Amino acid sequence: MNNMLTYEACMEKIEHLRKKMTIAALKYGMSHPLVLKYSQELDRAHNLVLTLEVTEKESWMQQVMY
Repeated sequence: MNNMLTYEACMEKIEHLRKKMTIAALKYGMSHPLVLKYSQELDRAHNLVLTLEVTEKESWMQQVMY
C-alpha cells in the first residue's frame, strides 16, 4: 500500500514536470538550462517509478514462491 502511494505521487510529479518542461521549451527553446533541468528531474522521477515497479514485482514473486 505504501508503495502505491509513492507510485501515485511519482506519477503526479511526472505529469507536473512534463507540463513545466513543455511550457519552458515553448517559451525558451529546447536547449535552455531550465528545460534541461526539468528534463533531468523528469528522468529521476521516471527512474524512481521503474524502481518501485521492480520492487513491487519482486515482492509479489517472493509471496508466490513461499
